[in-house]
Amino acid sequence: MKKANTESYYNKVARHFDEDAKLFESRYEENPVLQKIRGEFRKYTESYRFSNALEIGSGPGIDLVYFAEKYPNRHFYGIDVSPEMVRISNKNLQSRSLKNAVARVGSVEDIPELFPDATFDLVYVYFGGLNTVYDLKAAVKQLHEVTSPNATVILTSVNRYYLMDFVFKLLKLKFRESTARFQNRWKGYSPGRDLPSNVYSATTIKRNFEPEFEILKKRGYSLFYPPWFGARHLNKIKGLGGFLWKIDSFLQKTPLWNIGEYSLYVMRKK
Repeated sequence: MKKANTESYYNKVARHFDEDAKLFESRYEENPVLQKIRGEFRKYTESYRFSNALEIGSGPGIDLVYFAEKYPNRHFYGIDVSPEMVRISNKNLQSRSLKNAVARVGSVEDIPELFPDATFDLVYVYFGGLNTVYDLKAAVKQLHEVTSPNATVILTSVNRYYLMDFVFKLLKLKFRESTARFQNRWKGYSPGRDLPSNVYSATTIKRNFEPEFEILKKRGYSLFYPPWFGARHLNKIKGLGGFLWKIDSFLQKTPLWNIGEYSLYVMRKK
């Protein structure tokens, strides 16, 4: 029964992202906020040594292509539950003749079957790829099994406590929507199409990962600087983006680091 529930869950996630697959590349190319935040994620990833990297939630291959081109002597593996995302990803890799990267359809639970001969010394997850796993605790154990000793994990997750989202929706009198994350009723970014998912607090991440991984660094994103879906607001006031980014950078040194849209964690396998 549990396996049937898991398959049904991932089928719903896959259908959701299959419908959005063609939007992801143009969204990235046209959105400066998305580009800036993704660039920050990449900086953290590239600051660690690795040979074999696994991307969870690889989407249309934006980061697989980036890393495979930049590091031709390293190997990159991507997984995504969306067949359409994986089709686009492999098409993009093939069009650039990149032989050191590949994407496969599947979830974290499928990694041993998808890549039976691979062991990963780096795992990276951008923009909440683990927010849609069926069982986070089980996913963490699986990652521990497929990674090498002292492997690094760069995890970014959609945050449970996003203060500005709560305030804006409250001001618009959208009371039920304003507390959706707090009650784990967040259903993604597409109005009218629910995404099976969970949002995580720093406590949840620590509780599930620390038995297997040590948290080395933490960083919050889009505390006051807008998230990718709020990029249009930066055009209203000149210099606003830089100012808000500086506020976010300052708040990293305070207990408020974790009130933004995304949280990044750098971990090392125990």
